[in-house]
Amino acid sequence: MLSEREKILELLRFGIEMGQIKDLDLLLERILTLARTFVHADAGSIYVSDGDLLKFVQTQNETLTKRLAPGKKLVYHTFTVPIDNMSIAGYVANTGKLLNIPDVYHLPEDISYQFGRKFDQVANYKTHSMLTVPLSTTQGVRIGVLQMINRLDSANEIIPFSQEDEYFIQYFANNAAVALDRAQMTRAIILRMISMAKL
Repeated sequence: MLSEREKILELLRFGIEMGQIKDLDLLLERILTLARTFVHADAGSIYVSDGDLLKFVQTQNETLTKRLAPGKKLVYHTFTVPIDNMSIAGYVANTGKLLNIPDVYHLPEDISYQFGRKFDQVANYKTHSMLTVPLSTTQGVRIGVLQMINRLDSANEIIPFSQEDEYFIQYFANNAAVALDRAQMTRAIILRMISMAKL
């Protein structure tokens, strides 16, 4: 686990590094790795807004990775979820509100969002604690969602995410969103130039 001083230094390094990474996929992977390190999360995912949908574009899972043969990488399928109040990621993207859930299998009955258990069932994994934050640009445009899964303590036991984790991830997500927005604009410009060159 990182100490408070190490977290602050890592945030400063992150700010410098994010301005230098131009490749969107590499950027997403780096964002997710650093975010998980900050809050000691076993797993995490990034969703990117695509119209009225969230596209699942990046995931990491330490527990599942350890089950793989040496040299193998975690395989996942890209999917989308509506930006509405029915799913956890959709709710965060729709409302812009952070959700810190101690146990997704014990959600209150009076809320609109639900936890989709399909991944846990297929992957033989058990999600408990979840911290989901919006990725918003400086103009307030929500361009995605960052989701941390299963916070681990020093003994690698799953615990809820703390309020301190929320502060770090919100600061981190704000910076990540700016870098992500910049990388998406760069990719769009390149694709437009390629398209024009074909005319």
